[in-house]
Amino acid sequence: MNALGDWADRRRSSANRRGVSAIEFAITAPILFLFLFAALEFSRYNMILQTTNNAAFEAARACIVPGAAASEGQTAGLNILTAAGLGGGTVTISPSTITNTTTQITATVTVPITRNLWTSAVFCKNASTTKTCTLTSDWVDSSQ
Repeated sequence: MNALGDWADRRRSSANRRGVSAIEFAITAPILFLFLFAALEFSRYNMILQTTNNAAFEAARACIVPGAAASEGQTAGLNILTAAGLGGGTVTISPSTITNTTTQITATVTVPITRNLWTSAVFCKNASTTKTCTLTSDWVDSSQ
């Protein structure tokens, strides 16, 4: 075949393949976006778990100092949750009344998953995460 015939065949072949890349993209793009959004959602879920754990530690830490009140720990825990943009969380301090003889403080933080995830709320109905932190006091009551 001559050079002109080869050129015409290549041109026809190229014209026939133009739609193929659009079809390939239409097939693979949804899968790519599915993995992308799944990675973002799992990252958000991990951030919720870590923030809940940090809020429990900070709440217990705020209460274990001498003269602290349980409300200070609740405020510290809620401040951590608010800073991370998590809503609907609760902070519980045990014991609710802290005295000079209190040796342990337990802070429990609960955050609803469905309210704080972006897309997976449909799959996590009424799910929540709860983290607990117990700290022991290292100060001694000097009044005894």
